[in-house]
Formats: sequence, structure tokens, C-alpha cells
Amino acid sequence: MKIMSGIAIAGLMLGALVLGSTESLGQDDECGNRVIQVTVGEYGEPVLKYRGGSAEEVHACRGNTVRWVLNGPNREYFVDFFDGAPFDGAQRLGSNGNVVSIVIGESAETGDYEYGVNFADGGHMDPRIIVDR
Repeated sequence: MKIMSGIAIAGLMLGALVLGSTESLGQDDECGNRVIQVTVGEYGEPVLKYRGGSAEEVHACRGNTVRWVLNGPNREYFVDFFDGAPFDGAQRLGSNGNVVSIVIGESAETGDYEYGVNFADGGHMDPRIIVDR
């Protein structure tokens, strides 16, 4: 009887841990590096996904690395920041080996940073990064 009771308690604890983990994966309120998948949409436009969902808004923090990774056929693309960028350097970055990578600067202000993802041969999307802290 004690063994069954112990197994039941362990199962409840494991279930709570799994549910808590699933919820935290769906939220974007923690700092950490971000990987945004870039694919080609039905009409040749870039489609961005983050954690299996839309990447129209991705939250990040100072010091985080944000990477755009092309998933699919090799295609040159650019990431262009408008009206300032949350990092030092060029505001237009080209893909290098299907990857564009930035590090959110320590001096970046909190707030929204709009940018565009543009394929060199046409098609674009205008999402944003939100720097939380």
C-alpha cells in the first residue's frame, strides 16, 4: 500500500512539473537566446516562426543572441532594422550561410524595434523584436 501511495505522489509531482514546464515554454517572459526560423511562404514571402508559432513579435533581453536561420532551399536574405536597432553596427545584415545573428546591446532601450526580413529576389515581412530588459 505504501508503495502505491508513493507512486501516486510521485506521479502527481511529475505531472505538476510537466505542466509547469509546458506553460513556461509557451511564455516569452524569460531572458535567453532566440532562434527564429525563416521559411519561404506560399507566395515567396518570408515566414518567420519562433517556438513553433508566429515570430511577428519576439521578446528578448539585453545580452541575448537573436538568430534568424533559413530552413529550406538556400536563398539570400537580409534583416533590416528601421529607426534604430537594439545593437551597435550596421542596421542591414545579410545572411551568411543561411544565418543572420545579432546580440542585443547592453545599452539598448526597452521597447519595440521594427525590422524587415527581405529575400534578395523578392518577398518581405515586417515583424518586431521587443526588448524587455
